[in-house]
Amino acid sequence: MTGGARWRGARREVGVAIALVATVTAATWVLAGPTIAGLVVLGCGAAALAVLRVLLAPAAEPEIAPVQFSHGPPTSFSGLWRAQADLADATRSLAAWHFGIRPRLQNLLAARLAERHGISLAADPDAARRVLNSGTRHDLWSWMDPRRPLPPDPSSQPGIPPGLLAALIDRLEQL
Repeated sequence: MTGGARWRGARREVGVAIALVATVTAATWVLAGPTIAGLVVLGCGAAALAVLRVLLAPAAEPEIAPVQFSHGPPTSFSGLWRAQADLADATRSLAAWHFGIRPRLQNLLAARLAERHGISLAADPDAARRVLNSGTRHDLWSWMDPRRPLPPDPSSQPGIPPGLLAALIDRLEQL
């Protein structure tokens, strides 16, 4: 609800309050002069602010809903489009692979290795390499190795070959 919509029901009350302040100020001006009338306006404004603070204070803090993370495939059209664009970019540019898809796939690899094989990707990369490359004819580890340095000018170099990317994703699904 917007700020204006909340006050629509109180138009009459706000109008009466403004008319009351104007009447009291005019009477004070006539009886005591402009200086005292100015003080009456300031006093009415302060009282109005104090009343509004009490009226607008929340009774209790709103409960914050827990954040839901999706670990599945994208469910919206834009999410699917973004995932496809990221994969296409990773095949065209080594920089897009290194900074885009690779960290996500490394996180997936680390989780699969830890949950299903009891291997830490960071602590035991040799065991991780053996598990990842076992049963494949490709050297998938060279693309997933967390110690692999980024070559100079990666944006001008081609990214991961599409067939190798497909084999890597298939292998991660099998783990």
